[in-house]
Amino acid sequence: MKTRFIMKPCYCDRLVKAIDNYIQKADSDLSDLLGKEGYAKPKKTLQYAKGIEDDVADILTEETDYFVREAKASDNLDDLQKRLPEIAAATPATGKLSKAFSARLSKFLPEYAAYYLKKTDKGLKLDRVSKRTTAWIETWSDDLAELMKTTSTEHLEAMLKKEIENGGNISQLCVDLINSGMEKEGKGEYWTSHYRARKVAVTEVLRAHSVAQHEAYMQSPAVESKSWRHTGNYRNEPRQNHVDMDGQVVLKDQPFELVSADGMIYYPMYPRDTSLPAAESINCHCIEQPVVDMEILCLPLEERQKLQQQAIDEMDDDWEAELDAQNKAKAGIEDD
Repeated sequence: MKTRFIMKPCYCDRLVKAIDNYIQKADSDLSDLLGKEGYAKPKKTLQYAKGIEDDVADILTEETDYFVREAKASDNLDDLQKRLPEIAAATPATGKLSKAFSARLSKFLPEYAAYYLKKTDKGLKLDRVSKRTTAWIETWSDDLAELMKTTSTEHLEAMLKKEIENGGNISQLCVDLINSGMEKEGKGEYWTSHYRARKVAVTEVLRAHSVAQHEAYMQSPAVESKSWRHTGNYRNEPRQNHVDMDGQVVLKDQPFELVSADGMIYYPMYPRDTSLPAAESINCHCIEQPVVDMEILCLPLEERQKLQQQAIDEMDDDWEAELDAQNKAKAGIEDD
């Protein structure tokens, strides 16, 4: 669907403050908060988040070291500026980040989708996730890694530009690069990398919750619709547009309608959908709740299991049809 533009006030400053406050919370506080908001297994969720955080922080620290080495290998700042596109394209961090995200999400999604499925129907179990969700893990891992590469490159470009304008040199740039990571006591622990990793980890585990919920609800025959629930009342200044979303109900295979802070209308399938801009996903605590048909729950278990398998088959068929259409479009092949 195409987006429509509606003028709305911007909440960017509030968002930045909320992110900063949230990222600095202790894990115990986060666990309590997530539990109150309805997220499954909050302590285990934070274990997954910590795993992602550690992976990302290590890789970003390696990336800073890589940029420093490449800077030292340059003759001067102008030479480095010419080489920058090549340096950015060759950073090993992108591939490592993609693999790290994929490995963590591949474990998280089946476990939590199974939990959310049981919440809708205690008799059902998750045998596997759909092909669409499996593909999402790989594509989003790649896309997220690319987004992080872009952010790192832009940061390096800005530092290089500032150094050139100030008449600096390679040595000073290398010092600034290390300082930008806030290296502590020469131990190679870049705290900016950890802050960035923390922000990514928290956002991505909450996003993975949304994907797991959606997978479960699509597999559950008893779930006919879904409701967007705002859970951000713990914040002093929650996003008003997310507050306005509270209680919106749509069929489970249809998107919600969200008017973003920048005035655009988006159609996410669930909170933190990757179709949303970062400003609508980072630090978002909204959840998706199922609307259950009790008559379906009263059917015999065998019948509900057949309906579940039918739902999985239909999801897989739809995904394969979409993928086939995308491949044909890329190849310039038109259907008869």
